[in-house]
Amino acid sequence: MQKWFSVSQVSQLAGVSVRTLHHYDQIGLLTPLRRQDNGYRCYSEPHLAKLQQILLYRQLDFSLEQIRDMMQAADFDAVNALQQQHALLLSKLDATQQMINNIEVAMTIAQGKQNMQILFSTVPQDKAAQWQQDFANQFSEPGEYETALQAMGNVSAAQSQHLTEEFDNWVAQYLPLLALPVQAEAVQQLVLQHLAMQNRFLSQMMLDEAYQGLTGEIFLMLTEALIEDELAQQMYAYYNPALPEHLYEAMMYFTEHSFKPAPEQYRFIGVEKADSLS
Repeated sequence: MQKWFSVSQVSQLAGVSVRTLHHYDQIGLLTPLRRQDNGYRCYSEPHLAKLQQILLYRQLDFSLEQIRDMMQAADFDAVNALQQQHALLLSKLDATQQMINNIEVAMTIAQGKQNMQILFSTVPQDKAAQWQQDFANQFSEPGEYETALQAMGNVSAAQSQHLTEEFDNWVAQYLPLLALPVQAEAVQQLVLQHLAMQNRFLSQMMLDEAYQGLTGEIFLMLTEALIEDELAQQMYAYYNPALPEHLYEAMMYFTEHSFKPAPEQYRFIGVEKADSLS
């Protein structure tokens, strides 16, 4: 015995609105029968099967006109139509993925800019603005500045805030030691602490799982930046004009007496703390 369904029943069963079913009827895509007693629309089980096919094609991004023409055509080749739509969807998928990639890059760059503001948040605004501009001016090739911001954007706001607080605390401890010789144990302990901060931040920028650890080349680059990189020198000298030179000499001493004799001991110093700050 044939089973019949009202518009509201089909709407609930198929998860489409009554208005959609009326529209499908109006354009000749899914034409129900009319009850003789009241003229209301009614649908059979074959109607439901056809509706499911229509909804499938809609999910595949076929237009209603395309679906109607395909389903009414006597020589309709479903396989060919689906193959064409498959290729179209793949091209749209590629375009969508590219858009997603572009958005993710923009998000990371925005996070990098925010991190710079956090890192400079404890200095006067005019000084922070100048340092941010000086940082941008270091890059002359197109895209280099954005690439640097992307790396900084790999660090979370919480990690940047932690580093800012940790660095300020480190400065407060180091400044009273400027009168001591660089080989003093207290100075060397703070050099090690400074190294751990730098190494952790590098690992976060380069992404922890890909970071290969602190090499002698990287350590030397970080050390020489204190006297050769104008921005780095300004940033440390802001706290005390003697700080860049003293820290440079202390790090050079650490290089010769600690790092070079046992590089593996310091390769991942500080990195293990990164995971707890996400």
